[in-house]
Amino acid sequence: MTNSEVSNDPPGKPPSDNEHPENAASDGEQPGKPSDRSLKIRLRARMQLIGGALASIAAVGAIAGGLVGYWTVWKTLRTDVFPGSQKTQKQATARPGVAPRLSLVVLPFANLNNDVEQDYFVDGITTDLTTDLAQMPDAFVIGRGTAFTYKNKQVDLKTLGKDLGIRWAVQGAVQRAGDRVRMNVSLADLATGRDVWSDRFDGDRTNLAALQEQVTARLARSLNVELIQAESRRSQMDRPTNPDAVDFSMRGWAKRYGPRTKLTNAEANSLFDSALRLDPDNIDAMIGKASCIADGVIYGWSPSAFEDRKTAIKLIDQVLAKRPAIANAHVAKGNILNYGNPEQALPEYDAALEIDPNSPVAYASKGIVLITAGRATESFSPIQIALRLSPKDPAAGTWRFFLCHAHVHLRQYKEGIEECRRSINLNKLDWFPYVDLISAYGSTGQLEMAQQVLVELNAIRPDFTIQWFRQIGYARSSNPQYRREYDEIVEGLRKAGVR
Repeated sequence: MTNSEVSNDPPGKPPSDNEHPENAASDGEQPGKPSDRSLKIRLRARMQLIGGALASIAAVGAIAGGLVGYWTVWKTLRTDVFPGSQKTQKQATARPGVAPRLSLVVLPFANLNNDVEQDYFVDGITTDLTTDLAQMPDAFVIGRGTAFTYKNKQVDLKTLGKDLGIRWAVQGAVQRAGDRVRMNVSLADLATGRDVWSDRFDGDRTNLAALQEQVTARLARSLNVELIQAESRRSQMDRPTNPDAVDFSMRGWAKRYGPRTKLTNAEANSLFDSALRLDPDNIDAMIGKASCIADGVIYGWSPSAFEDRKTAIKLIDQVLAKRPAIANAHVAKGNILNYGNPEQALPEYDAALEIDPNSPVAYASKGIVLITAGRATESFSPIQIALRLSPKDPAAGTWRFFLCHAHVHLRQYKEGIEECRRSINLNKLDWFPYVDLISAYGSTGQLEMAQQVLVELNAIRPDFTIQWFRQIGYARSSNPQYRREYDEIVEGLRKAGVR
């Protein structure tokens, strides 16, 4: 039996909806030596650069002739074209008191229909715009998870800028009447709290992607960003042709952004299926469905993990064959591979971050994967960047656990205890940080504290045993360094008196 066929739980044990997996992957390659996959991606990127340069020349000619074109702002070229693509994010994390020049947040757009049933549509537009702007060269964009904590709230813009360490905020409102869509969008300078630009956009639901491209292009010009036409995620040939399929896909993603449970995962999967029945080539729905299948496998909800994993990988590979420069697709594939095939997952997160250096999920996932690859000392930076990009994210408690786990793996027990406590304070139902906290207390001889936390763990996870915990840890990775460190965590649990 391979690692990919090992479940989280012992045979016959029903999974808990509160569980989240520990992402795992290993590079498996020599440092600095590019893989065949990387070489192919870079070769494709260079070919795209040639086409992008020709497109840029044509655009200049069109502007000179008085024509107005709206170009999508995309930084999809690889690191050999835009060296240091993640430099802005690292600097912002190292110097949190200095807001990067192109740092911004897209606040949730208002729903002018006053109909909560249309929230998914408005939220989908906000999410897409965040994704588009996140791929501007040198941009620092706050993650969707943090941005949506401000939904339906009065926001003091000056305070927002100080809290998030950014300079700009994009705000807007959407009104939908049948197939007609109207968007009002503004850009605010957070230092003064005043709008520096605003505009209105009218379009058709059947051509929603083109409408979003107009917003992105005008915002980019307002921020004095050079527009680079290298590869548009929504090129003419890839734009969805069925607006109802787009609608179902947006509803599916709205479910996925909510609480992650077995029921909501099944509901989202059903909505993506409805989208794909209407438009089998809808890329967003394909990525969404693959992500739902991956969650089913990772969380233990799947009745056939091995077959579902193959189905999800096949689906994502179809997406990447059409559009290799979609960050979310690489993240989804990494999530599929991160349990059972960790060596193959890490390059997928790296590919995602080359495309979108503002993806907090990709950074955090890469961090936990590095731990499972036996490289815990390298894990802190990507996890800290994730927390800087989205400090109020619903997943921040999980990311804090990743930091806790890295410290405990390295026997840095004082720091591990602090991060475990932070993680628990953010999400008291997540059992993982309790385990590391108990082990850290056991390893340092603080047995009374260990027993107090053990009582809390048993209330959440009454079936917890050392043998079961060791089983799921070994299933995640066969890396020798990881397993030696994991055994020390297990030994800490024994010293603490865990059964």
